[in-house]
This record gives sequence, structure tokens and C-alpha cells, in this order.
Amino acid sequence: MHTSRLPFFGVARVSGDERTAFLHGQLSNHIEALQANEACYATYNTPKGRVIANMLVINRGDDLLLVMAADLLESVIKRLRMFVLRAKVVFEPLPDFAVACELDDKAKAQTAAEPCFTFPAATENGITTVALPHTGRLKIGLADDLPAYQADAENTWQLHEIQSGYPWISAATKETAVAQMLNQHTIGGVHFKKGCYPGQEIIARAQYRGQVKRGLAILSGNNNPAAGTAVEHNGEEAGIIINAARNGGQTLSLAVIKFAAAQAALSDSNGNPLQVEQRFFQIDSE
Repeated sequence: MHTSRLPFFGVARVSGDERTAFLHGQLSNHIEALQANEACYATYNTPKGRVIANMLVINRGDDLLLVMAADLLESVIKRLRMFVLRAKVVFEPLPDFAVACELDDKAKAQTAAEPCFTFPAATENGITTVALPHTGRLKIGLADDLPAYQADAENTWQLHEIQSGYPWISAATKETAVAQMLNQHTIGGVHFKKGCYPGQEIIARAQYRGQVKRGLAILSGNNNPAAGTAVEHNGEEAGIIINAARNGGQTLSLAVIKFAAAQAALSDSNGNPLQVEQRFFQIDSE
């Protein structure tokens, strides 16, 4: 079993009688359909449809938890508070909380065959365990009650998410892509029948009119590019690295790349070659 604290993530609590209705109007998934002891993926977007953050939303019955990149948590909560007005909803960052992973030793990558809009999230003794669609599990609770940090286990977890096609936006990559470029329509992070939310019109138009020209791909290389590193073709911008993890002597990265560059010779911004290993989108020639 691979277990580790995941420093990448931060946690916030959302309480108040109107918490569900408020978040339903702000996020891309059907939060009002989320039952107690269930979780879902969701995105928070600009009015132009760019993803500010993607997250897990967990319904614990008496409150909701939001799990997202720690370096985005404060700014996202600040932005959401701007729209609360008179709504009965309270946002509370939980600095004493942390997130840890559990991954079975023989777990294999599980790409999404269809959207999974809800999945189990059981709370026991103050620890919430979320069974993710790609077979890994997250545990959320007080940091002292969670497994310690283990670098190798963290890397194994990140590699599993990359190979399964589940990206995570951080401060370095916020507002660089719409939801479809990040595979959110495939994994269940966007509900196209839920009604209005910021960016909904742009995201719906991209879905039904086929206007997205970039998508998610796994790239391999010998260097370890940071999130936000540019992907290039012949010296011109062709995409951006979202997440990366070691894979033996190489690195595998999740990147958003142009469809037109899917079969081209790619490199990072320092000229290090990158090879497309897998795409989560199709191109017209296929």
C-alpha cells in the first residue's frame, strides 16, 4: 500500500444553510444533487470559461469540504466570498487539516470511460475517505491523524493520476485552459444540464460546437518540468505542463497541447525533447 501526506492540497470548510445552493451557482458540477457521504469533481471558472481551480467537493452532511491546490485556496475562497452577499454561507480555510493518499500496490491506471458525477466519501473518527473513480483513495482530516509524508509514495500517486488523466490546476497554471482542455468533461467535473455558473456559456459552446482546439496529453521526457512550463514546437508555443512525476529514469507530464501539435516534435521551453505518449482527445485525421 502506498500512503503519504500530499502537501499539494489544501482544505476549506463551507457551512451555512445556503451553502449547497450557493456553490451550485458558482461551480461546474451539480452540487445540489450531491448527497451526504458523496463527493464530486468540479471547476471554478472565470466568466470567460478559464479554470481558476479544479477541486473535490465533499458533502459531510452538516457541511461541505473543498479540496484543491493549497497555493490557490486562499485566493479562491476570497473570490467566492465576494459573491456571498446576503447568502447564509461561511467559508473557513482549515490550516490544521491535510490530505493523504492511499493506493494499492497493484493499482493500474484507470482512464475514465464515462463521466463519474458522484463517488463515495465516508467519514469516521474525523477522517473522511474519498474513493476516487481511478481506484485511489484520499483521506482528509487533521494532519496529525493522517499518514506521514513519503516522497516515493507521493510520486507513485501523482504518476497514477497522470496516467489516468486526472489533472490538478495550481497557481502556475490557473486560467490557462477551459474545462474540456483539462479532461473535466470526461471525468465528471462538468455537468452540462445543471444550469448557470460563471463560464457556463463558454464551456457549453465549446462542448456542443467543437470549438476547443487543445486537449490533455501525457508527455515523456528526460527532464522534470515544473507546472506552468511551456511546451513548444519549432520554438513556438504549443501547450503548457500541468503536472509531472518521475517514471523510472524519465518524467511523465500531463500537458494541455494544441491539437495541431499532437503529432509534431515537441520540447519544453529549454529545448528538452518531449514525446507524446497518450492523448485524451482525438484529432480530425483519426
